[in-house]
Amino acid sequence: MIEIREVTKIYPMGKKKALDNVSFDIPNGIFGLIGRNGAGKTTLMRIIATVMDQTGGAIYFDGKELKANRDEFRKSLGYLPQSTKLMPRLNIVEFLDYICIMKGVKDKKERKEKIAEAIETVGLVGEEKKKLGNYSGGMLRRAGIAQALIEDPKVLIIDEPTTGLDPEERLYFLNLLSRIAMERTIIFSTHITADIENLCRNICILEQGKVKYTGDKDDFIDGIRGRLWEIEGTAEDEAKLRQEAIVTSVSYVDGNAKVRYVADEAYGDSVEVKPTLEDAYIHALGGVKR
Repeated sequence: MIEIREVTKIYPMGKKKALDNVSFDIPNGIFGLIGRNGAGKTTLMRIIATVMDQTGGAIYFDGKELKANRDEFRKSLGYLPQSTKLMPRLNIVEFLDYICIMKGVKDKKERKEKIAEAIETVGLVGEEKKKLGNYSGGMLRRAGIAQALIEDPKVLIIDEPTTGLDPEERLYFLNLLSRIAMERTIIFSTHITADIENLCRNICILEQGKVKYTGDKDDFIDGIRGRLWEIEGTAEDEAKLRQEAIVTSVSYVDGNAKVRYVADEAYGDSVEVKPTLEDAYIHALGGVKR
């Protein structure tokens, strides 16, 4: 269990408050941290990863204050930051050997075993001789997970991992996370709700450095169940709904506006539809903008 208590982060330059009194718990399994770009997700992830210190508040891991037990926590931690520039002139074996040495694994045989296990886990067997600079985006993310798994950490922190991946690579990566989450906590930060809808039970919504929602994902979605409608209408219908309801999505089909919106009563020929995590998320943020 990771407990985040009243964490605040103020950057000296401009005195920007990136996090404002943030509190929530992170249980075992895959935990989804959702928010728009600039919501404070990366700042919070860097603080949990002990890369950055908070201005105020505290974080606890298994009941121990993280800041006071930084070295102990780092032994239980794997971290994949948003950037995946992983020494392009090295191959995956050379790169992971370097990571092992940095993590204090001195025995060569032990390093070899750990490297082979990590490469097999992330599905890079057969790619050992290729330089990391020649890896695709998805392969780089897998290599990043491989380095994070060295020493079998209890906690994995993964920041915006699917950005820029093609659909096949993204699906492989999400399935990989599902497989390795059995006996550890994975904190998955993203602004793409579809990435975590089928992976996470517990989520936290961050908006402008504050917690908008934290808790069970299904409870969050249930908050708009029975009040989500869809209509295929005119531009005038769209304009009216933007004024009278909270619009969660708009698409255009053959010149008509297909609008999903949250309201206590249906408008016109609307039909009730099943809400998704994205619908609930956009509703919590006040609806889509023009």
